[in-house]
Amino acid sequence: MKQESSGLEKGNIGGYRLLAELGKGATARVFRVEQPGGKDVYALKYGSCKARLRAESAILKQLRHPCFPRWIDEGEDAGGIYLVMEFIPGLSLQKLMELYPAGMPERMGGGIALDVAEGLAYLHAGGPSCIYRDLKASNVVITPQGRARLVDLGAAVRSEGFVQGGRAGTYGYGAPEQFWEGAGITPSCDIYGFGKLLAFLLTGQDPGKPPYDTMEYCGRHWGMGREFRRLLDRCLQPDPQLRYPDATFLPPVLKRILERKGGFRDKILAKTGNRTSYRYIKCIWKSEYERIF
Repeated sequence: MKQESSGLEKGNIGGYRLLAELGKGATARVFRVEQPGGKDVYALKYGSCKARLRAESAILKQLRHPCFPRWIDEGEDAGGIYLVMEFIPGLSLQKLMELYPAGMPERMGGGIALDVAEGLAYLHAGGPSCIYRDLKASNVVITPQGRARLVDLGAAVRSEGFVQGGRAGTYGYGAPEQFWEGAGITPSCDIYGFGKLLAFLLTGQDPGKPPYDTMEYCGRHWGMGREFRRLLDRCLQPDPQLRYPDATFLPPVLKRILERKGGFRDKILAKTGNRTSYRYIKCIWKSEYERIF
């Protein structure tokens, strides 16, 4: 008996024509797709782990916030299950950070962090009450308009009564309790991941690479303001009860910080104005990076 071939082999999944592969994970692949005869382009996630993709689809269906992609469609074929969502054009934050080896200016990094914090706040309290669990730079897309959006909710779970059944998240970003078997997971684990992401934005030190001691590194980073240091100290507490309980506390704190004066790099830009080229500013940041190490 001839085995039915999957849509992936045919280049067409559920009536969506595959245009390009956007990414590949342990259990799924993501493609840019279009419907024949249509002008709209979507992102399609395809994998064999049906329970995980169905859970992600159920959460995505309920989200109504600009930080997250819109749910479009879902279905199955002979090779697996697929989830179709809004395609978000832009550059991953992981890629963007290659331009800032010593960290972004505080206003720029703080603005990106504020977008992420507002998305997490909605996820924790304003939407379906979920925990993201895998906050990292590669899951943040910066759009051409300069806004940050969160993608890939494959690790997201309902926050009510969830008990960790195995490791979840990315080492270096994930909270300690995310790697404990049988630990009770709360929204505060996303606070820890947010702290790691914010530290990456402001210092350029990738939490996913050694050394993993983010707070020790932040203490040596001379360009970071005291307000951001205090925020990071609260977010990166090993004990979940000492962190903010959920992300609704983050946007007001970030807005207060951003209303005040910027960091050292912003002062350089304010003094030199348009007379200083972008290349020269990058040289200043590179010198700072070399001095730290």
